[in-house]
Amino acid sequence: MKKQSIIVALTLCVIAAGSWGEEPRPAFMQPAVLKAAIAIELTEAQQPVFQQAITTFAQERMSALRRLMRGNNQTNIPRKWRSKTRGLLEDMDETMKPVLSEAQWPAYELYRETLKENLEGF
Repeated sequence: MKKQSIIVALTLCVIAAGSWGEEPRPAFMQPAVLKAAIAIELTEAQQPVFQQAITTFAQERMSALRRLMRGNNQTNIPRKWRSKTRGLLEDMDETMKPVLSEAQWPAYELYRETLKENLEGF
């Protein structure tokens, strides 16, 4: 009985340690964002365009942050960061608008808003 108690206790410790040590997921991988992306119901032809638009958005956003952080005497960095993010989301919209059908557009807008909400913590 004592041996089983020790095994159960050790198992719980391992599980607890594993859940505390998890890396935070990027905004793109949050369950709500993934669910919204699936709801767009992209065709096989649309998927690479969508993937490239998201990749470009993420890379440009990180580049913008690096530029902001390197700048001397930068003031109001959070406002500039939000403004740049908003502009990059608009660029993503311009990329996706010709690719998506009218029926898919509302689902895409929901995706974009869900992504935007999840980016606030990153």
